[in-house]
Amino acid sequence: MTGRAEPSPWMCHICGYHSRTEDGIACERCYKITCRRHLRTLSVLNPQSGLYEFQRICALCQLKAKT
Repeated sequence: MTGRAEPSPWMCHICGYHSRTEDGIACERCYKITCRRHLRTLSVLNPQSGLYEFQRICALCQLKAKT
């Protein structure tokens, strides 16, 4: 064994893009795997600390937050 993990296949829950060579990233709100095209890093208020922190949030969660 080489000790290196083999990349797992994944699929974006928004557009269906799939890959084995690059990593998918989980949305920090819904925890679903998303491609880089549908993910944004936003400044979000943490209600416990009262401070803003950066979170990676998918396009669907962004739309839900606006409505």
